[in-house]
Amino acid sequence: MRRVIQKLSDGSDAELALNGAEMPPDLGFRVFKLDQSNFTPWNADVDHNADALVQQLEMHIHHIRDGRTADDILFELLLKSGFELAARVEVRVVAGGVVYAVANGALLICLERELTLDLVRAIADMKPERVVMLDDGFAGNDQLKANAVQLFKTKGTPSFKTV
Repeated sequence: MRRVIQKLSDGSDAELALNGAEMPPDLGFRVFKLDQSNFTPWNADVDHNADALVQQLEMHIHHIRDGRTADDILFELLLKSGFELAARVEVRVVAGGVVYAVANGALLICLERELTLDLVRAIADMKPERVVMLDDGFAGNDQLKANAVQLFKTKGTPSFKTV
């Protein structure tokens, strides 16, 4: 597959760019491996005593498994949101943060670990149908999270979720 892609793209990109035509579509491919979720699941089978509950709650303060990349989380969220793995994903830099736009911006995913009000406003101004952000990005700032909920509501975004 790599040799066919190389043969198809040899020289043609430069000629198209010189003629002012659009660049050809990405001819690459992605390889996925089935693995456990990037997120630690809640264990409902533990004892129903205070110590076990405290332990479960502490495990979910930082519920993303160690060693997981942004791509790992992104593609799991795509699947959980009902998109195919082959869905077109654009990387956009907005207000100093990286935002992944899926299906021409219908779904925006922000995996930033340090969210700012400017970034949240910029994403809301894009008026997506759905937004998913990391809960860790709010870093315990309940005021910022409440502002985000209200911003997306006033901008007409029907679905705002944190994971």
